[in-house]
Amino acid sequence: MANMMEKKSARILAFILALIMIGSVLAYAFRGPSKPEVRKVKFDMGNSLKDWLRYLPNSTEYILYFNYNVTNETLLKLIYNATAKNIDLYAFSIFRPNYIGMFKRMLIGYPELYLIDLEKKKVYFSFDYERNYYGYNVKIKNFNGRYYAMTDEIHPVVYGYPDSVLNVLKVIADNGTSFTDEYGNYTSRINGSFDYAIIVTGKTAMSSIQSNGTPIADFYFEGYRMNETNGMFEKVVGIHFLGNYFFVKSNKTAYYYCKNYEDGFSIAIMDDYNLTKLINTTPEIRSIIIKLGK
Repeated sequence: MANMMEKKSARILAFILALIMIGSVLAYAFRGPSKPEVRKVKFDMGNSLKDWLRYLPNSTEYILYFNYNVTNETLLKLIYNATAKNIDLYAFSIFRPNYIGMFKRMLIGYPELYLIDLEKKKVYFSFDYERNYYGYNVKIKNFNGRYYAMTDEIHPVVYGYPDSVLNVLKVIADNGTSFTDEYGNYTSRINGSFDYAIIVTGKTAMSSIQSNGTPIADFYFEGYRMNETNGMFEKVVGIHFLGNYFFVKSNKTAYYYCKNYEDGFSIAIMDDYNLTKLINTTPEIRSIIIKLGK
């Protein structure tokens, strides 16, 4: 009789435990996964490349921009490959989250500067000390002899070398010259948004874009996106030439358009179904050389 009572009690206990487990699972299912922690944001730069350029120091002469919200797999692969080639994994070993799959957008500027769109998610950064700069809390870390700084009170998160981060805050506080202040005359003529873009300016552009050892440009823009109207990949190139150079019409791609302005700025738009072909195709450039003889 005692054994029967023990077995019956065991079955009742097992049944109660099962109900508790099922109840816990159902409660979790209806509650859903826990939401990520959010951070306090004092200033919002916006969400596009043109928005961010308004707060980037004009001393930033090499810029890469990535939009990870792209739905086209071919273009997204290009963006991820370009990110892997240019991101400093050493810098991100002390930054969380550092999984690119959580990033919405990112801009890389040189010297070491990252604008990271994590929406309003909480950011974790191992730091040694903090300082207040133009009303923003800046966390600073000495990591194996290199200093990194981060402020998460801005959207997007501003991260990189201390001078680069502080220069962004200086522009936000209207105490510095922005990239748009310096080059907005060119970027304003490049319409639309982009999923991947490269911008080279100033001395970096002059040392990179040359003809027979002579600098021919001080501003270069190259951007990629999808043309939703024709379903083709689109590449836009804008160059400010320093001499008598200009774009001419070409049939290298399925669609080609170019325009030359009187101030030396030229823009070309190229569309094609083949992204690799588009990447390897450059606008047709001509020059006028005047030689005066006796």
